[in-house]
Amino acid sequence: MLRYVARHKLLALLNVLSVALGVAVYLAIQIANRSANQSFAAGVDLVAGKAHLEARGQIPDELWPRIAQVEGVGATTATVEGVVILPGHPGEYLRLIGIDLFTSAPFRTFEVGSTNQRLDLETWLGEAGSIGVTREFSGRVGVNIGDSLELQVNAKSVSAKVVALIDSSESVGDSHVAAIDLGWAQEILGQPGRLTSVQIQASEPGRAAALVEEIRRVVPADVSVAPPRQRSFQMQTMLGAFQLNLTAMSLVSLLVGTFLVYNTIYASVVRRRTELGILRALGVTRSEIRWLFLGEACVFGLVGVVLGSLGGMALGRAMIGAVEKTISTLYLLVSIEHVSLDPWQFFLAATFGIAAVIAGAWVPAAEASRVDPVGVLGLASHAETAPERQRSWHIWAVASLVLAAVLCVFALRTGPPLLAFGGAFFVLAGFSFCAPPITLFVGRYVPSVARGWHILRMAGDHLRRSLHRHAVTIAALATAVAMMVGLTVMIHSFRESLTSWVEQGAVADLFVAPASNESVGLDSIIPPEPIAWLKQRGAIDSVDTFRENSVMARTANGDHPVLVVAIDGRYHHNMQFEGGDAEKRMERVFRGEAVAVTESLARRWHLRGGMNLPLLTRKGVESFPIAGVYADYSRDQGAVLMAESRFGQSWEDLGPQSLSVYLKPGADPLEVSKEFLGRFSARGEFVTYSNRALRSRIFQIFDETFAVTHVLRSIALIVAVIGIFLSVTTLVAERVRETGMLRAVGASRAQIAGLFMTEAGLIGGAASLLGIVTGLALALVLTWVMNPAFFGWTIHLHIPCAPIITTPVWIIAATIVAAWWPAWRGAYEPIATAVREE
Repeated sequence: MLRYVARHKLLALLNVLSVALGVAVYLAIQIANRSANQSFAAGVDLVAGKAHLEARGQIPDELWPRIAQVEGVGATTATVEGVVILPGHPGEYLRLIGIDLFTSAPFRTFEVGSTNQRLDLETWLGEAGSIGVTREFSGRVGVNIGDSLELQVNAKSVSAKVVALIDSSESVGDSHVAAIDLGWAQEILGQPGRLTSVQIQASEPGRAAALVEEIRRVVPADVSVAPPRQRSFQMQTMLGAFQLNLTAMSLVSLLVGTFLVYNTIYASVVRRRTELGILRALGVTRSEIRWLFLGEACVFGLVGVVLGSLGGMALGRAMIGAVEKTISTLYLLVSIEHVSLDPWQFFLAATFGIAAVIAGAWVPAAEASRVDPVGVLGLASHAETAPERQRSWHIWAVASLVLAAVLCVFALRTGPPLLAFGGAFFVLAGFSFCAPPITLFVGRYVPSVARGWHILRMAGDHLRRSLHRHAVTIAALATAVAMMVGLTVMIHSFRESLTSWVEQGAVADLFVAPASNESVGLDSIIPPEPIAWLKQRGAIDSVDTFRENSVMARTANGDHPVLVVAIDGRYHHNMQFEGGDAEKRMERVFRGEAVAVTESLARRWHLRGGMNLPLLTRKGVESFPIAGVYADYSRDQGAVLMAESRFGQSWEDLGPQSLSVYLKPGADPLEVSKEFLGRFSARGEFVTYSNRALRSRIFQIFDETFAVTHVLRSIALIVAVIGIFLSVTTLVAERVRETGMLRAVGASRAQIAGLFMTEAGLIGGAASLLGIVTGLALALVLTWVMNPAFFGWTIHLHIPCAPIITTPVWIIAATIVAAWWPAWRGAYEPIATAVREE
């Protein structure tokens, strides 16, 4: 077996690369996902790493000593946290953590100051804006101890001075962290008298869980009390659907690689039929023959796993940026600066890689074990029996598609959402079983219409005769095409649905927000002065305010965080409600009588209009009537919409985070924007968007979100095109005698090369036909099942005709190009060598 592999190095290399690429893509996605989770966890551990519990929320100062006095509490410390941007360093930000140096020592995993540069306590406590930054940040931005930095928070600019560098006993995980004294943090971040969290160590660590209820009696009901690690768990839960979808897409490359291994091992069986017959005649058992070829596949797999693991680490580093950007845009701010590697990830990647090659090699290996020693020299016998088996392929195809439909129905109605992946897989499998009939159809139809085109007729005949191999090659390429078509349709449908939503929802003439929110999410608030100035302008008709707040909801499965969107203004007929009556529903919301919930939240928690939603407020658990369910594509975790006046009755209202400005007829939004920025944004404190600019920004974010998806589907297609190269290379090797005979009776080298390239083109055509049909079916699953099941969105199907119509053109061209080198190599095979056995 090893000798055979050594004699066919190119085929072995292609198999190794196909396995390696599949393993690398899977491993890269796992590395990027784990690095994101670990980065967030490291941020949690930075201050609370040694705490047993944390109370988190808007906590008044006076509650800190009361928490410390709870029986069983050993030590406490408090923090104030916020995010600031640096106008002098575009793209940079700092996660400002206010700490009390004297009480936080037992909790911190870092030190402010180092052995080389001791912290000056008088400066730290006495001068406003004295901060400590990480060494990585200091080196990247070029600031040293004694240098000043301009910080921007809540649309205000403040000056900070670097007085220390942060040394960490463990990995800080995020170089954007900066430490500051607790009191100065409250002043700079605009949170006087309020704490973000109180970290708690139990005097007896084993009784920490029992302290939760005792501490909850001291703090307001809307303050969560839990182990700090629960925040990491909630983050992983929030990102679960996003990361799971990336993982599933990464496995497609391994699926296509399985087809390629099948192709190569089957070619190996055909080439060595004489040898196999001799071995069987000498007494070698069927089991030994089977393991011979499985061993050959495992050689490919082991080498591919090693190369794929190395490539996966490199690809993972490259993909971290795209994953980080998507998570920060859609979920929460995260900075992934350290690649997190886990042996378990490598073990799973290796397991999937080996499983893929064994699955691909199993059928050809079983075929080899059934070789008949008597009829082993009848090379054409195998091809002649293959068409007779097509009925079984039909049965498997129908069974797979029926199972796919069943799984999709259960995924939507009862769950779990994971069943949607099963539906997508069996759609791909069902149509893959249709590859043999498609191959036969193309092979029979082309000769019947290609009168006078002898090369085309011969290529069609060859396609039909090599059914077993071509069917698998076509299935592999069709799977990649289906992924491309399915994702293209889904993304286009999503974009069209988003377009409709934006056109109806974004109706204001001008949108205003603090500049820091553009970089780090909705963290800063707008002071009252700019709002009052806008409302007094004669050109402005009205100003609506917007704020997001994270609160806790009481559900049947426990307490879970949920976003509450507090709005003030009036209804502008810009929302789509299930069941209609948007005007009446929003009247109830603006009067403070009820709330509205997004479609994604309603599906996730099984909510509908007329029900009550229990939320934890400062007064305890309050039930909020649900006026209706509305469409929203801005976040997949869902949100609750309520009037700002109602929000202020139950929680502390810190102020709006953005404004929607409606102008009077004839007013120029650009003039209003210019006047506003000239008065309130001399140093870039605010950003403004016109209606058109905001829509453009929304679609820019949309395109960035699907950047990773484009990369993954492109890789799957590359793997499939490699399969064409592999298939034609195998054909050239198998047809040496036939090629020699054609050359001997007068065929030119160009005709021989054209024959192979035409056959490759037919493969591309058949795969395009099957792939488009499969892709449209897959698009239905992605659009109507996967999205509602995982994200709760209703996406209306829109099929982009141009990309689908042009798919066969460039797929056929790609397969012809992939076949060019092996085709010409076969054309230059010496005639004497080829026909010496004839």
